[in-house]
Amino acid sequence: MVSAFLISGILQGLFLILLLVQKEFNRVPNRILSTLVLLVTSHLSLIAIDVNNLFIAYPHLSRLSWLLPLLYGPLILLLTESLVSVQFSFKPRHALYFLPFATYLVLLAPYYVSSADFKIAYLSDPLKVAEADFGWMNHLTNYFHLLFTIAALLVFYAGKRNLSQYFSDSARINLTWLGQFLWAFLGILVFSVLTFYSKKFDWEYLSRIYPKHFILAVIFIYWLAYKLLGEKMKFTIAEEAIREKFEPAQHEFALKEESQSKYSKTGLDAKTASQIAEKLQELMQKERPYLNPSLTISDLSDMLSLSKHQLSQVINAEFDINFYEFINSYRLQAFKKEAINPGNSHLSILGIAFECGFNSKATFNQFFKKKEGITPSEFLKRSRAGCRTFC
Repeated sequence: MVSAFLISGILQGLFLILLLVQKEFNRVPNRILSTLVLLVTSHLSLIAIDVNNLFIAYPHLSRLSWLLPLLYGPLILLLTESLVSVQFSFKPRHALYFLPFATYLVLLAPYYVSSADFKIAYLSDPLKVAEADFGWMNHLTNYFHLLFTIAALLVFYAGKRNLSQYFSDSARINLTWLGQFLWAFLGILVFSVLTFYSKKFDWEYLSRIYPKHFILAVIFIYWLAYKLLGEKMKFTIAEEAIREKFEPAQHEFALKEESQSKYSKTGLDAKTASQIAEKLQELMQKERPYLNPSLTISDLSDMLSLSKHQLSQVINAEFDINFYEFINSYRLQAFKKEAINPGNSHLSILGIAFECGFNSKATFNQFFKKKEGITPSEFLKRSRAGCRTFC
């Protein structure tokens, strides 16, 4: 039964890798996730060999299951960073994530280069194998898993808040599913540590679960892969970050030597920032770009011949809101105007909202109630009642 499940998981993993590498959206996250799924598939293969007592037939594959798990944490942390960071790119500091893996590789190298006869002699002693399997290295691996997953959660919550600076569409910044995965994975890891010690100390009932608990982690990682396959986020990530670094800006503003500190990140002075704010308001009123439901800050900054960082900081400083709130405030005002127009009486509330740039019922209702203090239907009811009284 366990072997059949493992083989099924291996085939499923290979299929997922094929889908991920072919997907056009989320290229960097998909590459990281496909590597993670490949790792899971390889680990599953080793477990299948172990449960069928085949390591003596393939001695050179033994103890690889001590090493490969050291890659789970770094890959999950990198995946989280790539999803919550609009300008994610690989940096030298990321190599530090793989320091535990490199350390274990050095420590295990003498065993890996040993002869097949030496390994077979070692594997033929079940007590010696069990003692080594539950020794300090695999003991420490459990805590590396927990450390990296907690770090990924911290990155997730810190980065998710920043996405509203770049997208006007809540679907592009809604990464609740990623948070759910990380918390579920953390729970599985805690359970895994418990089963590890139950096997090590031969606790009744729980010790029988080991190593079947690994199946839970496989299920959630495969769920994450399918979830990411279904997401249509197109983050402006590594490629654009590199392009912005090396290509000259299309337009430069005359700067004063005395720029105020609130614009120090973009090099804009207060007067220039105020001029940009005026041009932005004029653009919003005349061209109404907010009607595009998938509008991003990159789209809007291109219209103004600015970098998205300059535009983001101007919106933050001049209007005291982020990009998401700025765009949806215009959509909200457009909805209020169109909703009380008798010519739109044939349209539903949601239909009018979609015409004004919203593309999610949940986002529209939530944003409207937050800003107006009432629901859209209540607003419409009051507006129509007021019109009957005074019109």
